Amino acid sequence: MNKLIIRHTFRNISDRGCDYYATTFFIKLFDILKNRYPNIDFQIDECKKYESMGYGGLSSCMHLSILNPINNKYILISLFDNWKYHFNRVLGWDPDNMVQFFYAGSFDFLDFYAYKQLVSYNKDFVFPNNIQDIHKQFFYIPCYDCLYDTLTNLFNNRNINNLKKPNLFFRGYLWDTRKLMISNIKNISNDIIIIDKNTENNNFHYSNFVSELASYKASLSLPGGTSICHRDIESFAVGTPVFRPLLTTNYPDPLLPNHHYIAFYGLCDYSNEHHPTFVSYEDFQNNLLYWWNKLKNNEEYLNYISVNARDWFVKHCTMDKNIEYVLSQLNIEKLNYD
Repeated sequence: MNKLIIRHTFRNISDRGCDYYATTFFIKLFDILKNRYPNIDFQIDECKKYESMGYGGLSSCMHLSILNPINNKYILISLFDNWKYHFNRVLGWDPDNMVQFFYAGSFDFLDFYAYKQLVSYNKDFVFPNNIQDIHKQFFYIPCYDCLYDTLTNLFNNRNINNLKKPNLFFRGYLWDTRKLMISNIKNISNDIIIIDKNTENNNFHYSNFVSELASYKASLSLPGGTSICHRDIESFAVGTPVFRPLLTTNYPDPLLPNHHYIAFYGLCDYSNEHHPTFVSYEDFQNNLLYWWNKLKNNEEYLNYISVNARDWFVKHCTMDKNIEYVLSQLNIEKLNYD
């Protein structure tokens, strides 16, 4: 195995001095691979044929695959927020030849097998029978790879007993599915603050966003493209306890409900075309209000959640820690198998 193909569109993306974590992740990972395997000739293929397929296609800055051109076996490492794309041959993928699938977003075997059944009529989709051996969960990420000292200072200086904003807070994009989740919240609670970045031009610079996040008593996380969000990780980083529905992703070091975050509601269903769905949105909101009102003045418990979540972030979510974990699980030799 003297030559391997790196299928990835390398991009240096930043926003006002903050490097985008996903694109930086693959740049740094590739540099380490070249040093770790000096006898392998890594050749880059940006797969221009699939440029029009968007972030889920083979040509993307959101994932990187390592291909053995002799037998077409490949390892895929993805930070894209919809794993279903990676099993669609129209987008350039060949799942029967995928030997390892590293995925950071929410991956649930219930959703996998339910979706496999749902699209069984569609021959463009291929689902390996040994997905339990191929799938390798790694850790989700903050939006940017920067300001780690700022995040630490915000955590260290945060005093939950002396906050100016004793509210449950959400700032993000309110897509239609999220609007269903909070449709009546503003009418029945004045201490839950919801800010829609889609309509109110409130897309803060990252440093302002994390500072604002740290100033509130708790953070509300609403499922989006993937069940876990950048918001969860950034809340963990600054020590703002997260209220969110149950997270079923099986991380190597599990995120435990009511230990790392407060699970106020049950399972979110992603098996129907990846749209987050709940059985009852009224019940969703009633449970959110019940648990927020029950816990919002229990500073001792909220601080317990804060410390546990911050510890999980430090152990797994910084760039160096995350790349270190992926490399510890990556097995280049699997690309030799017939």
